[in-house]
This record gives sequence, C-alpha cells and structure tokens, in this order.
Amino acid sequence: MKKYSGLFIGILYFGIFGIMLLSVLLVINGVKNYVKDIEPVNYTIDDIFSDITPVVKTQTDNIIKPYLSDSVSVGKYFYDYQSDKTKQEDSIIFFKNTYIQNTGVDYVSNDDFDVVSILDGEVISIDNNEIYGNIITIKHNDNLKSVYCNVSDVIVNVGYKVSQGEIIATSTQSKIDESNKSTLHFEVYYKGNAIDPEKLYTLTVSELE
Repeated sequence: MKKYSGLFIGILYFGIFGIMLLSVLLVINGVKNYVKDIEPVNYTIDDIFSDITPVVKTQTDNIIKPYLSDSVSVGKYFYDYQSDKTKQEDSIIFFKNTYIQNTGVDYVSNDDFDVVSILDGEVISIDNNEIYGNIITIKHNDNLKSVYCNVSDVIVNVGYKVSQGEIIATSTQSKIDESNKSTLHFEVYYKGNAIDPEKLYTLTVSELE
C-alpha cells in the first residue's frame, strides 16, 4: 500500500509540475504575440511614450509663389528696363516725393493673406525699415535668396530651417500703397542680382544652383 501511495504522490507532483510548465510557456507565447501586435513607439522630447511618425521635409523641383490665397494679384511689377514704357511706369514706386524702381513684385489683396517660403531654406535675417516694415530673408542655396517685405505676425526666427510652402508671416497694409490693400513686397536675388519673381516660377531649382 505504501508503495502505491508513494507512486501516486510522485505522479501528482509530476502532473502539477507539468501544468505549471505549460502555463509558463503559454504566458511567454502570449507576451510574444502581444509585443508583435504593438506598433513601434518611441520617446518624444518630453520623455512621454507616443507614436512617432517621421516628418520628412520635401521640396519639389518647381518654385512656388510666396502666397496661397487665390485672391492675391500683382499690384506692381518688377522694373525691367527692357519692358515697354507703360509697364515701366507701373513698376515705379513713389514714396516721400521720391521715385524708386521696383526691385521686386508687390502682391496685393483686399484681405491679409499667409506668406509662404518659395523653397526649402534657412532664415538668415529679420529686419525692419521705414518703407517696407518687417523684412524676412531666406537663403535657399549659395546663389539664391528670397526676401519677404511688409509682413506682420512673423513666426520664424533667424536660423530657422523652413520648408517649401511653410507659412512664415502674414501680409499687411503698405505705407506706400495708396489703395490701402494688404501687400507683400517680394524680392528674389540670384548671384547677388535682383531678378523678376514673376519669371522665377517658370524655372526649376536645378536651373538656379
């Protein structure tokens, strides 16, 4: 009788051990499957776990206009000594009894509009002067710079890396526009020389490197 009793106890212990081992294996397998189903996460700058979606700044080869609104039009064109007399007259700025040849294009609208960067680049200066108010200058490459004048609500700083199409400021009323429309005075410099921004949009980035 003692012999069978000992055998029974041995089988019982072995069975309990087997059940415990099986339970552990099932738990491990369940954890593996759970981990597989979890989407990759990472720490944010605030050390809080959150889903991370990389933001890739992309730029098309085409150069875009410095605004998004469909209500914007040209108020004054770039002064081109080769253009006809009428267009030259329309490209002259009159301010404080002084005539100035327009070195950019004045984009106007009845309402304030968002001003955007024409290409990826770096903000290299933010200035202010009597005629054009706040002025943002962005360097796009060693040869190309864009200048956004007469803007308000500037939301970039010097050194900021801006993306093509990113809002950098808002247009505002011009001190030299008698129509009192909201105005962006926009200039572009290629190899140090002012070029007509309206001709820029037919070119590609590759052509201006």
